[in-house]
Amino acid sequence: MEKLVFGLHVNSNINIEIIKRSLLFQLIKEEPTELFYITETGGYIFIANYGSVVFVDVDQGEQTLILRSIRDLLDIESTPHFESEKYTIEIDSKKQRRVLFNKVILTSYEVDKIYTIMFSIAQSIALSYYCSQSESLIEETRIYTTQLETKGKVDLKGRQLIQYIGKVLNLKNQIARNLYVFDTPQLMWEEQSLDELHTALTRELDITLRYRYIQENLGIIQENLELFKDLSQHSHNAQLEWIIIILILIEVVDLFVTKLLR
Repeated sequence: MEKLVFGLHVNSNINIEIIKRSLLFQLIKEEPTELFYITETGGYIFIANYGSVVFVDVDQGEQTLILRSIRDLLDIESTPHFESEKYTIEIDSKKQRRVLFNKVILTSYEVDKIYTIMFSIAQSIALSYYCSQSESLIEETRIYTTQLETKGKVDLKGRQLIQYIGKVLNLKNQIARNLYVFDTPQLMWEEQSLDELHTALTRELDITLRYRYIQENLGIIQENLELFKDLSQHSHNAQLEWIIIILILIEVVDLFVTKLLR
């Protein structure tokens, strides 16, 4: 027997309290940062406040309705470019439990195991989102460093520089705010089999590697940002120096002309 898992990133932040008051499914696990529901047909829904929504054994039509409800409740615009992942849970009592690239093989279909899988997929989706955001900033940074190489200057000044700084700081703040994404829930610490399942999923989904990749990207961006700020400040100071020189020259010329006319 196989169960389909589908998860996606709907926003950088989900207000859990609003969702809790509005969704009418049976709530079987609740944390300040997440909600875990079971549907009338036996499917599962996992919602994390860092923006991930994961479904297990929920048909596509119902998924669409639930996502539409979440977006309406939080006033989120629908976009076709969200991060998403598909996974399969195979239940076979005759096989050994294994975690593969796109499939988990379980010997039994238990709610704690389903929660562990959905939690890991939610982490992975959030990381995909942050990877995409950091890569976008890296590409933007590359454009400016190429300008520096070819032109000897960077076309990044004033408001544009401030906006670039804002994007970098906003992404860093989002990641800092959601660092708990990479924590292991208490449930998994208390149950060895769940901890082993979560560890295997973390390894297979490259959770740790992708987190380091994001941090390295942000480090590179930060270094370039400091350079651009210094160059902008130097350019600004040079402009001020020229303005002062021109004003002094004007004053000297005016003084010279005044003396000639006397």
